[in-house]
Amino acid sequence: MYWKRGTIIGSDRYEIIDELGHGGFGLTYKARHRELGSFCVIKAIGTWLRRDPNYDRYVRKFRNEGRRLAELAQEKPHPHIVRVFDLFREPDNERGFEIDCLVMDFIPGDTLYMETNQWGKLPEAEAVRYVQQVGNALIEVHKRDLIHWDVTPMNIMIRPEKEAVLIDFGIAGDCPPSTFSRQFGNLAFAPYEQLMEGIREKTCDIYTLGASLYYAVTQQEPTLSNARKLRNKPLIAPKEYASMSSQVNDAILWAMAIEPEERPQSMEEWLQCFAPREEDDLSIECLIPPQEDDLSSEKGVNYQRLRDLLKAQKWLKADMETYHRMLEVAGREKGGWLDKEDLENFARTDLRTIDQLWVKYSNGHFGLSVQKRIWLDLGGRLGDYDWTAYEQLARRVGWLKGVWLNYPNDFTFNINAPRGHLPARALRVSRGWVDWVWAGSGGGWFAFLFPRL
Repeated sequence: MYWKRGTIIGSDRYEIIDELGHGGFGLTYKARHRELGSFCVIKAIGTWLRRDPNYDRYVRKFRNEGRRLAELAQEKPHPHIVRVFDLFREPDNERGFEIDCLVMDFIPGDTLYMETNQWGKLPEAEAVRYVQQVGNALIEVHKRDLIHWDVTPMNIMIRPEKEAVLIDFGIAGDCPPSTFSRQFGNLAFAPYEQLMEGIREKTCDIYTLGASLYYAVTQQEPTLSNARKLRNKPLIAPKEYASMSSQVNDAILWAMAIEPEERPQSMEEWLQCFAPREEDDLSIECLIPPQEDDLSSEKGVNYQRLRDLLKAQKWLKADMETYHRMLEVAGREKGGWLDKEDLENFARTDLRTIDQLWVKYSNGHFGLSVQKRIWLDLGGRLGDYDWTAYEQLARRVGWLKGVWLNYPNDFTFNINAPRGHLPARALRVSRGWVDWVWAGSGGGWFAFLFPRL
């Protein structure tokens, strides 16, 4: 690790919040712009790369491509491409050299990999929508002769409002290996010519995006491309793992053809696979059966009424129903409240059912997972009491406006409420002096509930 939490870098512009990742390229941090107060991501080149004879070339390409990505954001910002807005060199007095850094927007939400890993394979229509958004972003990238080179589920962020954003470009990745050799790309999702030879072409992005769609709809990693090339191992068709339209199955297999010349030669060509077919005028949404809501419960709780209230957008009644069902799960119907131990041990299946229903029928506007993302974005930590972060959360979601709002009179029970405003009753945010005291001690209790999600 270069920098610890609280370190100030970038000519006093940025404060390090946390380390996000550590890979062959270098280190990635979550940081805060000290003047604006906004969060960002800082990508720093690893010191170990300095041993590579190609290091100087690597840095030049890193900075060149960083500038071009920043120009892309300035000319016409794309809603599905992370914005790059700063480059700087940070002196490392201890080691006697400078560390090259690139600064990007911080995108709240989870990666496509995390979404699929946590919740299971995605509905076909949802997965295709994300791929279309990322594919259209890549069309703009390719027009500028840039290649992302790492379009994996780990580099596709899903915002709380269910929009995909492409992050973490594989900048300068085509510097050839030398005495300090490394692997080009993610083993599970990259084509063999990228992994083995470091080839950097548009067809590499098409392959990796197709492999990402494969994972999203099957929750299975595809057969490794080098095993397919060198050992003739077959690629198992995605329809063998999940029910899907032949249209999507065939599109994935085409994108993941083992030889580059057998794949679509442009992203525009591949995205045409998902256009409505003239012969039946059906969209992807029409090609799959409607998905039934999962109303599973470890405690035998019936969630049909909650589902029906949310579907009808009766938010106040749904909030009260959530409160009663959570008490039922915890065996607290008589007590009428949940304590720290109840939240720490809350049934995961039931929590997931409640959250999925809120997220689905509010279009990602409400839900416990939405509140969790806000909590983490504000610097809250899972499992740690943090009254300051709780107050910030309450202000962000509209529970605290100078004073704590009284429930339900002061709350907003429509879709125009701030994101994450609901559910609220089950968490006893505030209702008079007694509940204000509960909120004061329970502010950090969100941290004990959120790890259950």
